[in-house]
Amino acid sequence: MTERAPKVALPVAGLFGVVSGAVVYHFLLPNWFPALATAATYAGAAYFYLAFDIPLLGTHIEFTDRADRFGYAVGLFGVSVGPLALGEYAGLSNSAVTGVVVWQLGLLAFLLLSATAAHQRS
Repeated sequence: MTERAPKVALPVAGLFGVVSGAVVYHFLLPNWFPALATAATYAGAAYFYLAFDIPLLGTHIEFTDRADRFGYAVGLFGVSVGPLALGEYAGLSNSAVTGVVVWQLGLLAFLLLSATAAHQRS
């Protein structure tokens, strides 16, 4: 990470957050609260992506033990279908479920990128 990277990454990440929140508000969930949550989540993920030069599609978590890989796969399956199951159970509209999925993808990106950034810094 260069000294200049956070100075550039922070405003660009903020802009990315504002745009993602606006898209969610106008096309998926016309409520300020989920749009704000989505904007903040994507702004945080974008900051770590830009400031630490982390590959977005690179390997962030790797397990060598077969049982660990299986446990990770089961957990990822639960995380992946959870919003869909919640939407089905609650009777949410397609746009509401899509909004939740969009937010969850940002959440996962934020958690992976921030953890990778913390490991890079230490």
